[in-house]
Amino acid sequence: MRKAAILAAAAAVLMPLTASSQAALRVQPLLVDVSSPSAASSLTLQNNGSEELSLQLRVFEWSQVDGHDQLVPTNDVVASPPVARIPAGSNFTIRVARTAGAAAAGTEKSYRLWVDELPPPSEVRDEGGKVEVRLRFDLPIFFHDTNSAPQVSWTARRVGSEIVLTGTNASSRHARIEGLKLQGSSASVSFGEGLNGYVLGNSTRSWSAPTPSPDLFAGGGATVVSGAGGSETRQTVTLAN
Repeated sequence: MRKAAILAAAAAVLMPLTASSQAALRVQPLLVDVSSPSAASSLTLQNNGSEELSLQLRVFEWSQVDGHDQLVPTNDVVASPPVARIPAGSNFTIRVARTAGAAAAGTEKSYRLWVDELPPPSEVRDEGGKVEVRLRFDLPIFFHDTNSAPQVSWTARRVGSEIVLTGTNASSRHARIEGLKLQGSSASVSFGEGLNGYVLGNSTRSWSAPTPSPDLFAGGGATVVSGAGGSETRQTVTLAN
């Protein structure tokens, strides 16, 4: 295993550390999805503030192990340039490319791009070699050559005082999970509003929430609901032993 290889992945797409930074930096798009034969794409970074922004960009290979996101530093995908300074009121284009070329037939490769805003030189403090980050965008990147639709099945189990809901994706294509909740005959539990995350291709991902009262499974089964509006999916599950 590579030194310091596995890092817990950040769940949020955007992690602002200062309100002023959040107002200044914009990134478009917030998801990069590249289909073969292409092996590259671009993003636009926009500085809406009144001061120059200093940025660093890093790419990680993204997998899911034991139901959790894992990030490993990689050179398989590069963001160019890896550092940038954007004058106030300006846009800047970066290129994201997979050095190994387009994805192989029937596969999808998953990565995450961190766009970190750094403090100006006048505000840099000695943090023992650590780089202070004022703002981070955490963006999913997919390179794929597959038309298969996600195929997510769900299981539920009780762990202590929590309900753990696990999605298993039998497809090679990732599934976007949002508005995830579990509905019983007399109770329901939400695993978070909006985007919950992704179940990568041929992988599992788990979410947990406090067990509600009364018991969700008092009537025998419960329904997993995900999506929004007309795109909702539903699946009945029973509590695993």
